[in-house]
Amino acid sequence: MKRVILFGAPGAGKGTQADMLEEKYGYKKISTGDLIRAEVAAKTHVGLEVKAIMEAGELVPDKTIIEILKKRLNQNDIVRANGYIMDGFPRTRPQAEELSRMEVDHEMAIYLNIVDEDVVVKRLMSRLTCSNCGAIFNVENNPPQKAGQCDFCAGPLRQRADDNEETIRKRIRVYRQQTQPVIDYYREKGLLHEIDASGSVEDIGEKLGQVMR
Repeated sequence: MKRVILFGAPGAGKGTQADMLEEKYGYKKISTGDLIRAEVAAKTHVGLEVKAIMEAGELVPDKTIIEILKKRLNQNDIVRANGYIMDGFPRTRPQAEELSRMEVDHEMAIYLNIVDEDVVVKRLMSRLTCSNCGAIFNVENNPPQKAGQCDFCAGPLRQRADDNEETIRKRIRVYRQQTQPVIDYYREKGLLHEIDASGSVEDIGEKLGQVMR
């Protein structure tokens, strides 16, 4: 079992690349955000607990996130897969340390880094999200086949309200402050691979393929 931990600031393209890795290598993508939303929607015991926490404007405790993650890792499709990709987790060093306690045969951390912040801002301001299924497109490098319409479900595409320059730059600053200790953790363990993610989707995918060999 292989674990790939994928990092990247908003706009780095980690979601797109995670989907491509999933298709190419047969790994399962795991997003803790998706897992949490699924628990809330299913109204499980943990889901109701998480909903109350979020409605109070508080952060979901690491202990609860780890509990949800362990539940997912024990499901048959993960157990039988070649490996799994962590998308959006860990976000803190304690989370990274806890994840490392979940043993796998091989682990690697890939950091999709974009040094030029203006590239990220341009990407996110060009992003469109399907109001129906949540699929993401970009008018610059991943446009929909039909303007304003999702390729997958024909739902309407809209720009997120928070995809404006001021908010985007703030999100990037917060991300880097929070994630640097995690990047340092995997660098110290000799597991970190850093990739320049300022190119096209295809360019980044090619670089990822070289790292995955």
